[in-house]
Amino acid sequence: MGSIEFGFKSIPIRHGSKHHQKIPKQYFLNHSQQRPFFFYTTVMTSTRIPSAHTVAGDDDLLTEILLCLPIKPLVLFKSVSKHWLSLITNPHFCRRRSRGIGAPSGLFLYRSSIDFSLECDFIPLEDTSPTKPPVGTLTFVNFPNRRRIWQSCNGLLCCFTFGGPDAKCNYHIYNPTIHRFTTLPNPAGRVFRNSRRVGSVHAVNLAFDPLKLPHYKAVCVYDSQILPEQFEIEVYSSETGLWRHSADPFSAKVNFELGVFWNCAINWVSYQGNSLYFNVDEERLGTMPMPPLPYGCEGRKLRYFAESCDHLHLIESYGPPTTQFNVYEMAKDYSGWSVKYLVDLDPVMDAFPESIVGLLDYKFLIISFLRRNSDEESFLVLGIPGKAIRYNFSDKTFKKLCDVPRDHLNFELDHAPNVWMV
Repeated sequence: MGSIEFGFKSIPIRHGSKHHQKIPKQYFLNHSQQRPFFFYTTVMTSTRIPSAHTVAGDDDLLTEILLCLPIKPLVLFKSVSKHWLSLITNPHFCRRRSRGIGAPSGLFLYRSSIDFSLECDFIPLEDTSPTKPPVGTLTFVNFPNRRRIWQSCNGLLCCFTFGGPDAKCNYHIYNPTIHRFTTLPNPAGRVFRNSRRVGSVHAVNLAFDPLKLPHYKAVCVYDSQILPEQFEIEVYSSETGLWRHSADPFSAKVNFELGVFWNCAINWVSYQGNSLYFNVDEERLGTMPMPPLPYGCEGRKLRYFAESCDHLHLIESYGPPTTQFNVYEMAKDYSGWSVKYLVDLDPVMDAFPESIVGLLDYKFLIISFLRRNSDEESFLVLGIPGKAIRYNFSDKTFKKLCDVPRDHLNFELDHAPNVWMV
C-alpha cells in the first residue's frame, strides 16, 4: 500500500495501479507563504495506519485537505480514483476553492499568432513562482484548426471556432483546469457568423462569478433586424441551457469585442463619448463616463481595459512620450474614474534598449495590471521584445520575469492581450 503524506497525515492510494506513477515524488513546504503549502511524497510501507483509512473514508475531511492543495497537485489527484475525481470536480468544491484562492502565482498569455492555435506562454509573477505552468496545455477534441481564445473570466475561457463556406462560427466555454468545454447552442433563429451580415453577431461576452453561483452566463450582442444601426442582446444561462432575449434595440459606439466582466456587468469601452455596461443580473443597460480627452485628440488611444481584484482599470497613452500615463480606476457606482497611479516607464526602456524604436518611440505592451489589497504590492506586467517585465508601483522598481519569444507578442494591439490567472 502506498500513501500520500499531507504534513503529518497520510491518505492511501493503491500501489501498482496505473495512477500510482503519476504522483510526483515530492513537494516542499514553503514556510514564507502565508497560505499553508502542503507537500506530498510517495511512500512504500507495509504498515497500515488507521488514521489514513479514517481520512480516506471521510469525504468531509478529505475535501478539507484537498481544498488546501495548489492547482497542480489538485489536477494530478483527479487521476487517483473516480471518487476523488467526483470530489474535485463537484461545483460546491469549486466554489469553496475559489473563495480560498490567494494571489495568482502566474498568468497564461495567449500567443498573438496567425495560425489560429490555442498555444499560450506561462509568465511567473514572483521569483518563487514555478517556471512551468501548473496546468497542462489546452485540449480540444475534434475541433477545427481555425480557433481563437476570445475572452477569459474568473478561470473560464470563451473560445470560438470558424470556417467553411458559410463562415459559420461556434462559441465554446472551456475550463482549462479540468479540461472540459461546452459548445453554446445558437440563439433561436440566429447563426453565429464571422462576417458583417444583417443580424450578425458582434461579440459573445462571458459573465462568471464562482463566489456567487456555479453557473455562468454569456451575453451575445448582434445587429438588430428591426432597426438599422441598432443592436440587440440575448443572454445564455448555463443553468437552463437556453438563450433569452433581453433589452430593447439600442445604439452605441463601443467595441463589443473588448467586453470586461466587473460589478455584475459586462463593460464595453468607447473610443468616443461615454462607454456602456450591461448589468447581467438585472439585464439593464447603463452608461459609463470616460476621462476627458487631452486637448487636440479626437479619439482615445486605449492601452489597457480590464478587471483586477474586483476593480475596473483603464490605461490610455497619449504621446510622445508613450511611456508616461495614468492608471484609472472606476467607482463602483459608475460615477467616474479616479487616477490610481502615475506611471513613468522611461527607466524601464533605458534598461532594456531593445524596446527603443526611435526618438520618444518605444515598443512595449501592457500585458496585465495586478491590483492587490495593498497599494505597495500592486504592479504591472509589461511585454517588450523577447521579455516579460514586472514594474512595481510602490518603489518604481522593475525586473525581468521571463523570456517570451518576440513573435508571441503583438505590439500593434490597441488593448491588452488575452490572459488568465493561475
